[in-house]
Amino acid sequence: MTAREICYSYRSAKHKAQQIQILAELNGVDSLEIIKVLVHGREELPDSTVNKLFKRLDKLEMEIREREREYKAIAAALKGEL
Repeated sequence: MTAREICYSYRSAKHKAQQIQILAELNGVDSLEIIKVLVHGREELPDSTVNKLFKRLDKLEMEIREREREYKAIAAALKGEL
C-alpha cells in the first residue's frame, strides 16, 4: 500500500490502535513502520499507542544503563582496575 492508502485506511478505521497492527500485517512490516508513515502523514496516534511506545522507551533505557554498567565492569576487570 502507498502511504496515502495507509493513512486513509487508518483515518477511516473505527479502532485505530488495532488498525495499526492490521496495516502492518497487510504490508508485511512491523507496526513501527506503519507508525512512521502515519506520523509523517500527520495522522494523530491513539493515546494508548503513544503511551505504549513511551513505556517501551523507558524499559529500553533501563536495559541500556544496565548493559553499560556491565560493559564498564568487564572493561575494568580486563584492565586490572580495582
